[in-house]
Amino acid sequence: MKYLIEVGIVVLLLTLFARVLHGWKNVLLISKYYATIFAVAFLYVPIAVMWIKKRQMDFLDTSVSMFVRGIIFFALTALIVFPPYALGAHLWMMFIWGRQGFSAAPFPDLWQTVVFQILLIALPEEFLFRGYMQGTLNKVFTGRKRFFGASIGWALPITSVVFAFAHSFVHYEWWHFSIFFPALLFGWLREKTGSITAPILFHAASNILSDWIARSYF
Repeated sequence: MKYLIEVGIVVLLLTLFARVLHGWKNVLLISKYYATIFAVAFLYVPIAVMWIKKRQMDFLDTSVSMFVRGIIFFALTALIVFPPYALGAHLWMMFIWGRQGFSAAPFPDLWQTVVFQILLIALPEEFLFRGYMQGTLNKVFTGRKRFFGASIGWALPITSVVFAFAHSFVHYEWWHFSIFFPALLFGWLREKTGSITAPILFHAASNILSDWIARSYF
């Protein structure tokens, strides 16, 4: 119970903070450092809690081989998931939204976008949700089953639901419910590899790909 209360308080407070921050994002000083403030809060609050509780951050890579394993699983998962996703997105744009065709959008600031997505979006979100939250809930929901080579428990879908809901709470979009599905994959990658490297990379790549597809039809 103590872990549930702890996780509930931490995630709730950070979600409320993110909502307030989003509401003030047009304020001059905040608008300049909005993403950085968000990232610092989502990283250092769970770090502080785990430090106070004297718990190890066992979701971080402990060796070069573990880091490389995360990169490999990210690459393999991307090769499997992204092509059918792109095809599905194309059909959605053509037949649901009635777009006339695909025109590849440019990437004038590709490396800046990659760094931004990894360090200021994917890293803090994955650290909080897949690292801290899912890892802590694994201590509560100890029953696990093997799923495609990963030991999965209730912590994964619960974290995924909260992750999707948090997006809508901060800034509502009708499609936010669908975030639950990639969140399941982020969580599976965390369990499969033992770290958040693969989920961070896949999360960032998913955001970049989704944005590029949207810009290529609108």
